[in-house]
Amino acid sequence: MSEHHGKKLRYGFSTGACLSALACGLWRHINPKDKNGKAGNDSGAQNQENQISVTFLDDAVKSLPLIADKLDQGILQIQKDGGDDPDCTHLAVLSASLAPALLSDIQKEDYLLEIGSAKLILHAGGGIGLCTRKGLDCEEGKWAINTGPRKMLVRNLTTYGMGQNTDDGGIWKLTVSVENGEELAKKTLNKKLGIVGGISILGTTGHVKPFSHDAYIHTIKICTNAVMLENGSHVVYGTGARSLSQAKRYYPHLSENAFIPIADFIGKTLEIAKEAKVPEISICCMAGKLCKYANRQFYTHAHKEEQDLTLLHNIILELNFPENELEHMKDTDWKHAPSVREVLCSFSEKAQLQIIAELAKKAMEFFRSVYADAVFHILICDFDGNLLMTADSEKNHA
Repeated sequence: MSEHHGKKLRYGFSTGACLSALACGLWRHINPKDKNGKAGNDSGAQNQENQISVTFLDDAVKSLPLIADKLDQGILQIQKDGGDDPDCTHLAVLSASLAPALLSDIQKEDYLLEIGSAKLILHAGGGIGLCTRKGLDCEEGKWAINTGPRKMLVRNLTTYGMGQNTDDGGIWKLTVSVENGEELAKKTLNKKLGIVGGISILGTTGHVKPFSHDAYIHTIKICTNAVMLENGSHVVYGTGARSLSQAKRYYPHLSENAFIPIADFIGKTLEIAKEAKVPEISICCMAGKLCKYANRQFYTHAHKEEQDLTLLHNIILELNFPENELEHMKDTDWKHAPSVREVLCSFSEKAQLQIIAELAKKAMEFFRSVYADAVFHILICDFDGNLLMTADSEKNHA
């Protein structure tokens, strides 16, 4: 999956991984006593200020380069490396400082993280956006630093000893900034999604995986054919690790090879399945991808295919919900919400399920328009990755 024209593609690391690297590098500099303690995964490089070992959320450990030119001023920097699948933040420079603080120093936009006996105020110093809407992976009214990077930060600072000794407690303030972050954000959908003033700090695992499109599609084809060669009759395609993880729990009897990640390549995947004559197919996804499937989008990458919510709005209007189903709207007009997640969050759980069921019917029509002879199932996960509901082609096309 990481080969393109015979050349092996290089993995990169996310802005979320940069955040952990900076914080741990600063902590190691301030607390050298921890270098030989819980930070023992530095592979003999503890005394070098220009690199740091970081544990990613999939348990991989990588050494990330640091820029220590301003360390005597209390500032550590890192240049994000997106590998051979770069986005607009590739080569962006992130800076950070770490200092003792008081609880009174916390601003309403900051996160307060507990790390052992210590507390960490996570503050943006510039170039990082502010989340102004509900339904995103960062809290409304706080900095656009997603859940994954915050988890990774806590995990790594714990590894490096913060809050693990009685004298390491207290309150610390980590201030992070991104050079030209506001300009970089103009190349993203952040403004439309309700993130203003800079980029988001992202990353589900910390890795940026390099995939050429042709190589990825070719791999989907190889994996699908392998299932059929093993006399398999049911292939499960998932948009990501979380949805596939739930699918494996739902189908414990299927072999590991039956579960194939497809990322954004739904159209090509359906064509591959048709060519291989797969008789039974399950598609695992979340509501955002489901809406794109309902809109018959062959390729669903967020930066290439902007989300069209017209169909979703029409479904909601046709369902004609009573006012009490809008009790969770909290002054948000769902008609102007920029994402599927925010639209759904405007309704009660019961109404959300009805909306998703209608989207699933439309998605099923798309699947069958490409490959009419297969039996389809859709497994829809919620925004935490838990299985929310299922749909079957037999029922929807009786």
